[in-house]
Amino acid sequence: MKDFVLRENVRHSTYYYLARLFDLPDAFLEEEQIPTKLHQVLEAVSPEAAEHAAKLAPALAEEGLDKIRRDHMKLFFGPSQLLAPPYGSVYLEPEKREIMGASTQDAQRLYAEAGLQKDEALKDAPDHIRVELDFMHVLIARTVAACEAGNWQEAEKYVNIQLMFLQNHLSRWVTPFAKVIRTGAATQFYNAAALVLESFIKQEFLEDGAAMLEEFSTLRADIT
Repeated sequence: MKDFVLRENVRHSTYYYLARLFDLPDAFLEEEQIPTKLHQVLEAVSPEAAEHAAKLAPALAEEGLDKIRRDHMKLFFGPSQLLAPPYGSVYLEPEKREIMGASTQDAQRLYAEAGLQKDEALKDAPDHIRVELDFMHVLIARTVAACEAGNWQEAEKYVNIQLMFLQNHLSRWVTPFAKVIRTGAATQFYNAAALVLESFIKQEFLEDGAAMLEEFSTLRADIT
């Protein structure tokens, strides 16, 4: 149990710090040392992503918060055409090129299945990259809490939602999203952030999700 919880807590932290890269940059990014902490947790779970993450803190120091903030606005906000729309439905439903489509509704269904309600203060769409990364962060925390409480049925529910969300959402749009970030980015910071995101989510989908499920199943069988 201890090893499983430790590994899941590392994944939990990784998703949290990764989500913070797609917040509107402010002093929090530097004060909380988000790039450095992300690099540290990635070293434990994803060497390839960690290699890209190692470039984040130097880029922040060299390019400065103001330049990175301007790049964030240009990439993800506009003011006219977004260079890198941060919404899953743009990539999952390219023929419509709109948000709040079928894929967004499916994301909302999984949020509801996990027992999450919309925060009225949250202005981002349900399929915004930050929201989806934070959702995985919450799912992992709830998985760990349920395991520690011995509520295996509840834990299994959260494990399955994690895997469904990776398969049907994050893994399906991370590559085209990362590509348009790298194409449009004016800073090394967001170029590196795109590579970190793509590397980590690909590994999660191809390797870590299945490994987590296998370890969870073994743990549950041994204890129950």
